Amino acid sequence: MGLEKTFEEYITKLCDIFDEVKRVLKKDGTCWVNLGDSYGGSGNASGHTEDTKNLGYKTSEMGATKGNQKATRQYAKSLLLIPQRFAIEMVNRGWILRNTIIWHKPNCMPSSAKDRFTVDFEYLYFFTKSKKYWFEQQLEPHKEVSIKARNSKLNQTTNIGASRSAVNVQMGNESRGNRFIPEGGKNKRAVWTITTKPFKEAHFATFPEDLIATPIKAGCPRYVCKKCGKAREKMYKDIDNRHWTDRQKATKKGMILNETGQRNDLGGSFETKETQFIGLTDCGCNAGWEPGIVLDIFSGAGTTAVVAKKQGKRYIGIEIKQEYIDMANKRIRAIPATLF
Repeated sequence: MGLEKTFEEYITKLCDIFDEVKRVLKKDGTCWVNLGDSYGGSGNASGHTEDTKNLGYKTSEMGATKGNQKATRQYAKSLLLIPQRFAIEMVNRGWILRNTIIWHKPNCMPSSAKDRFTVDFEYLYFFTKSKKYWFEQQLEPHKEVSIKARNSKLNQTTNIGASRSAVNVQMGNESRGNRFIPEGGKNKRAVWTITTKPFKEAHFATFPEDLIATPIKAGCPRYVCKKCGKAREKMYKDIDNRHWTDRQKATKKGMILNETGQRNDLGGSFETKETQFIGLTDCGCNAGWEPGIVLDIFSGAGTTAVVAKKQGKRYIGIEIKQEYIDMANKRIRAIPATLF
């Protein structure tokens, strides 16, 4: 993989491999793929031959020298859109693309190029093989806002002409201190800012564990029935702790009429609707539970397996280089086993 003469051949081979991934993936499983882009006609990638480097599009100081002349003129210095082409081909082969996640790298490697911007992100694609799949919603904290900013939205004043009196609804947050932080969290967004982490034992760039942690937590269950294979899911109940003014209670929707008979939206409540965890679902088999399995088909230094073990889940890593397998096993053994 990676030594193909053209990017079309590379994408075909890669998607052929993911056909096999789809075959072994559980019906309710998920698939996550991190893929960077390449520029045509530039660079001398390590491991390539004269016929394979630059994806077969050869250039020199005088321009195209041999090989696919038309392709050289077309793609030289251009992004090849490898991730997008890969995602389209995956969808064509029956995968469902649920998200395109942007991995923003605030400490990205500086670029020597002076005729374009420095690329500080990569793509992370989230695929499924069926419409219904196991997924644990991930939350991120609500943005902290000032009391003044919050109250300016909630304490609405309606002035109808110079002689009309104002309708002012006070909804104080004094008990919250000088900052307001809504309870709970919001659904995790699709731009993840995660710094890269050096790994001295490998010459290639390894995943930061934080990038892998969310997909494994969201897509691989901690408890799976040993008999039927159904995963347990978290159950919640809603808790409405919102505080309404008397006028809002009267209208039930936080709406009142101003002096012209028009509706005036008072903004709802100053506290959020919360959910409370009440337990896990049970399939009723009474056969016991075991962790889900995470598969990494390009295991490298074993970061995926390390994170899976930390989360108490099983893992399978596939790697072609023995030195990386040894490296991965050393890292995995250093992680204490999690009691199930």
